[in-house]
Amino acid sequence: MELGTIYIFLISFLSNFIVYLIYKYYFYGKISNKISLVEKYEERLKSIASSKRREKTYKKISKELESYISSIRYYMFLRSMILVGVYIVDLVIILNYLNTNIYLPFYIPYLTVKSNNGEYLMLNGSLFEFIASYILFTPLSLRSNLKTR
Repeated sequence: MELGTIYIFLISFLSNFIVYLIYKYYFYGKISNKISLVEKYEERLKSIASSKRREKTYKKISKELESYISSIRYYMFLRSMILVGVYIVDLVIILNYLNTNIYLPFYIPYLTVKSNNGEYLMLNGSLFEFIASYILFTPLSLRSNLKTR
């Protein structure tokens, strides 16, 4: 295995782990707090027997409920944008500084060229390794321990 391949997989692992740590120590508490508040309001609405009174109560608390749900969506969006930003930075680093050769035993049009040793060299091999490493490690950064019903 080439050293460049190890660097690509190490960069993607560390980047995804950093995104996970940002989520765990910054967003997790805020999101779980908002979710518990939304659940509390939902339990309050479920406990009301009369449909008219339930509707009246919902009208009173609907703005607060929507603001909590909106903030949960905002935090999840922010987390995704951090992940995309880290992907872009890693992509620039990998494409500019790491060049790896991937040899295949078969020809793929527009992706490979015939090399001197009879195998086919994949063009932009580091890009394909980058994609494979992020497919492998992205579940680490998107992992969440939020309680569900």
